[in-house]
Amino acid sequence: MNDTVSLKTILQEIAETLNITQPLTILDVETTGLSFKADRIIQVSFSTVTPSKEVSTRTRLINPEMPIPKAATAIHGITDADVADEPTFQRIAKSLAESLHGHDFIGYNFRFDQGMLKAEFDRTDVPSPVVDTAVIDPFRLWQHLETRTLSDAVEHFYGTKPENAHRADVDVDSTARAFVGQLRTNKLPLSIQDLHNITQPRDWLDPDGKIIWRDGAARLNFGKYRGQTLEEVQKKEEKYFDFILKKDFSDKVKKIIAAAAKGDYPKAPSHLDND
Repeated sequence: MNDTVSLKTILQEIAETLNITQPLTILDVETTGLSFKADRIIQVSFSTVTPSKEVSTRTRLINPEMPIPKAATAIHGITDADVADEPTFQRIAKSLAESLHGHDFIGYNFRFDQGMLKAEFDRTDVPSPVVDTAVIDPFRLWQHLETRTLSDAVEHFYGTKPENAHRADVDVDSTARAFVGQLRTNKLPLSIQDLHNITQPRDWLDPDGKIIWRDGAARLNFGKYRGQTLEEVQKKEEKYFDFILKKDFSDKVKKIIAAAAKGDYPKAPSHLDND
């Protein structure tokens, strides 16, 4: 990326603009593929800015304990030889969790990175630090602003086009530039929580918006029963819940569906009680 402004300067501008009160981290992962169950993380990179505007960056290759498909290498350029002598996720899980504990996060199309990290941490005895926290996704902010790829977002909002996309460290830098460009439009709220609410709409009952709260009930937001309540779906086709439970949905979705299958339907989220 042909740009003389450093990532550190960008992050410090973000911290000042948002007046952050806890560490804010831009994070990206590269993987062997797209399946939370079958694939593994092979690179994680993150840059953190603190309320005092201190900036730190870490990039780490990870041995996935499986071959990296050629199709994946064609995207990010990481080969089996690159990771052969690197630690496994199991070995770095504790230190990674400690490094990210108590942070808010920014990530481009972050539900994938968040889901992959959750799956990796679930295979260890270390809880994922990237849950139950504020998340800002510049991809969703772009949809909010204009109703796309990370490179396009950087070019559109920041004015330069990144090189070597799909390496985690490059994507962290690109995400920072896209986000600060979005903040400079003066069309977005300037608080972590308000930006999180755009990225994660208030009526979502799970991080991906597969189940939503609308018109006083939990409803599916995908598939042939989109818009129908869980109770309606169960009455029409009870086996549809079995189908969902066997597919690659998030743990939160499966928890809601498993409870609904027993007649225990979600209650209104506390922040919507008075809406």
